[in-house]
Amino acid sequence: MNTNKPSVPALSLWGSALLFAVPTVLMWVATRHAIPLLQGHLVGPNILCWFIAGGTVFFCLFAGAFVAFWIERRRVSLAGFAQRFRLRAMRLADVLWSLGVLIGCGMLSAAIIGAWTLASDTFPFLGKPDLSPPFMHVEPLTHQTLWVLLAWLPLFFFNIAGEELWWRGYMLPRQEQSHGGMAWVVHGLGLAVFHLPLGVHLTIIASPVLFGLPFVVQRQRNLWTGFIVHGIFNAGGFL
Repeated sequence: MNTNKPSVPALSLWGSALLFAVPTVLMWVATRHAIPLLQGHLVGPNILCWFIAGGTVFFCLFAGAFVAFWIERRRVSLAGFAQRFRLRAMRLADVLWSLGVLIGCGMLSAAIIGAWTLASDTFPFLGKPDLSPPFMHVEPLTHQTLWVLLAWLPLFFFNIAGEELWWRGYMLPRQEQSHGGMAWVVHGLGLAVFHLPLGVHLTIIASPVLFGLPFVVQRQRNLWTGFIVHGIFNAGGFL
């Protein structure tokens, strides 16, 4: 009899739904309630409200990954964390796959924008595609407002680190135990739901990367590939 147990516990479909649902509710509260509340008290560009409200959600994901690791293993070690979250040395294949997925997702998103724009000319009710929800809109920066870039850096860090550690680091390996080679599809659907509070337009346009991220991480078994694709995609979109 085989008494070997998987090093990572399986995550059922209902478990995945729950672990995606809680952050989604937090993001909904942040975008629908926290941002309007902050707008009445903060001095400066409105996007600062998103930095604070959204950054809080991403920080919760970041902290949640460490808490979940401790609950799962009941001990904390740097080597154990790196092994569990698949933070492995980068190989040339990892870099090439990351760049390939990044380019492919970028081209698909551009194609979605182009097709949507053409369709909206024929069917005006569709509206023009808009990547930025109102609370993310920011006026072109001047010498007096360049400090906004510095204010963005903490959000950027916790956005990338929080999502990668929680979604692809903690959850995806567990989903692979339940769904095998199709785990990235289940994962991508969950990511799409999580991004809905940021706007339907953004979710549809970003859908290639929402599925591309779990695909490349699952294929390469290396979380750094997710950091590369996610970091470049998000930084390029904001800048």
